[in-house]
Amino acid sequence: MIFQDIAKMSFLIFLCFMILGVEAGNKELIDLHREEKSNIELELKSIVNNTFKEETNLEYKDKNNRTKRKTKFIKENLEDIFNKKNKKKLDWWQTCLIYEICPRSFKDSTGTGMGDLRGIIEKIPYLKYLGVCAVWLTPIYPSPGVDMGYDITDYRGIDEIMGTMEDFEELKNKLHENGIKIILDIVPNHTSDKHEWFIKSVQREEPYTDYYVWVDAKYVNGTRQVPNNWMAVFGNTMWEWNEIRQQYYLHQFFTQQPDLNFWNPLVRKDIKDVLRFWLDKGVDGFRMDAVPYIYERQDFLDSPILNDGTLEIIDYTQGLDECFYEVNDWRYLLDEYKKKDGKTRFMAIETYLKFKYSKKFYGNETNPGAHFPLNSCFFSPKHLPAKEYVDRLTELFSNLPTGAWLSWIIGNHDAQRATSRYGLELIDGMHMIQLLLPTGTPVVYMGDELGMTNTYLRNDQRLDKYRNYDRETGRTPFQWDSSPQAGFSNKTKTWLPVNPNYVTLNVESEMAARRSHLKIFKEIANLRELEVFRTGNVEVYEISEYVFAFSRSINFFKTYFIVINLGSEMENINLKKFKKSLSPKMIVKISSLYAEQSNGDIVSAKSFTLRPSAALVLESIFY
Repeated sequence: MIFQDIAKMSFLIFLCFMILGVEAGNKELIDLHREEKSNIELELKSIVNNTFKEETNLEYKDKNNRTKRKTKFIKENLEDIFNKKNKKKLDWWQTCLIYEICPRSFKDSTGTGMGDLRGIIEKIPYLKYLGVCAVWLTPIYPSPGVDMGYDITDYRGIDEIMGTMEDFEELKNKLHENGIKIILDIVPNHTSDKHEWFIKSVQREEPYTDYYVWVDAKYVNGTRQVPNNWMAVFGNTMWEWNEIRQQYYLHQFFTQQPDLNFWNPLVRKDIKDVLRFWLDKGVDGFRMDAVPYIYERQDFLDSPILNDGTLEIIDYTQGLDECFYEVNDWRYLLDEYKKKDGKTRFMAIETYLKFKYSKKFYGNETNPGAHFPLNSCFFSPKHLPAKEYVDRLTELFSNLPTGAWLSWIIGNHDAQRATSRYGLELIDGMHMIQLLLPTGTPVVYMGDELGMTNTYLRNDQRLDKYRNYDRETGRTPFQWDSSPQAGFSNKTKTWLPVNPNYVTLNVESEMAARRSHLKIFKEIANLRELEVFRTGNVEVYEISEYVFAFSRSINFFKTYFIVINLGSEMENINLKKFKKSLSPKMIVKISSLYAEQSNGDIVSAKSFTLRPSAALVLESIFY
């Protein structure tokens, strides 16, 4: 009798879930977690009670005990089905879509040909449309502009080309009024050579004498030579001779960007005071630039030459343990502010170190570090095979420290635009990867949502005369509409030329189109709001040599499959081969712009075709 009852009960439970799975549709994933879970439990308890009423020959006490045991069994398995065990509430920076803005290129409100803070204020409605919950502004401080503001002369000021401190206050307040947080770029590794600290350090004026890394020259046969073989990021030696001081100073980037001496406690204090200044202004967090570079070894030994001919950097000019300890100290400061009002102040770290090193920036439970390092694992050509995506993600997930969180980035101000690397046909698929992978926050570079591309620049149009490779082609003005200068400025000549494709590739035209990269980006961003994409399980698949896929699920009855053809040939896809429990039919939730399928189409999980560079988000259905 008892086995019959269990079988009967199991069938009824399965039937309940089947009905809920079909009828709830897109709303199910949220509702199950918030309201229906408790209703389902009540229904299941009712089923149990009705089933056990038939056992009239059993003693009441025995029957009551068995009912409790079975209800407990169902409840425990219900928790497994909903995948809620050990799940904690996500903080704002984990559910966020962070949007990187280069203010110089976003919107010119004053007719100077260069973007400014009031231009960002003007475009807050667009940020709200995208679903942005935080903006990261590249440097807005006074600067000679050798490295687009990353050469700073005053950490506590606003560059006059950007506006005033009053403009900043208004921007911050209006962003907050619209539910958008503000993240500032801080450059702790170096200043401009025009900074007051460096000018005084050259003169050996205390307390700035040792604010920078100064080293005596080596002399060989009476000839002055640099202290060692260290090479700067942009080429050539890391050392620059200063005639006044009669010493070399170290610069890991341009000669106009002398490195601060983080071995000096006064420097460390000053940088923390800069963080306090902006936290007191009400900013919500920081993107810390070039952090692996802030310490160099003090004995200045030559770097060993590796097998590929490059110089060893780890423990010489990058990745010293003290870099990670410094991040722990900054996090302690941020958490001091959180203790006052309960609001998390966020910190992300720029690093291009291998993950085995960059993961140290997370710190540990005792000494937490950054909320996450910025992850560049997708900065690659579009024709990487699917196995490469699977391997990279597997490495990240398997080596991620307990409780740590990733970031998903396909482009930024330092790289070629994502669309120019992957191709216009594939950019929707790359956004599906960026926004729908788990355990990570997407950081989107402005314009990528439109499919903006690199702009060809003649030599006379380039502002950067120091760098031996080009980044400015991905920093040209944002394309708002088809009017002159793409609606970015009313000045005939802008600081960098507008891409000629602005006539058709712009916000206004993509808003008006039935389907566009912008509208598809918005669909993906909306889908990301579902609980399954925040806390659901993930599996990654190499469907074929150039077809990559991953699935997200939160229970047996609802699975999403994201399938991307990274290659240049038509592919026939059989998802059942990789996930046997998948429903026979799937509905196209989102299709990329050039896919043959459309939203709402039904496809067979066993067989459907995918065009080159096309991508689909598929949702399981049971009927």
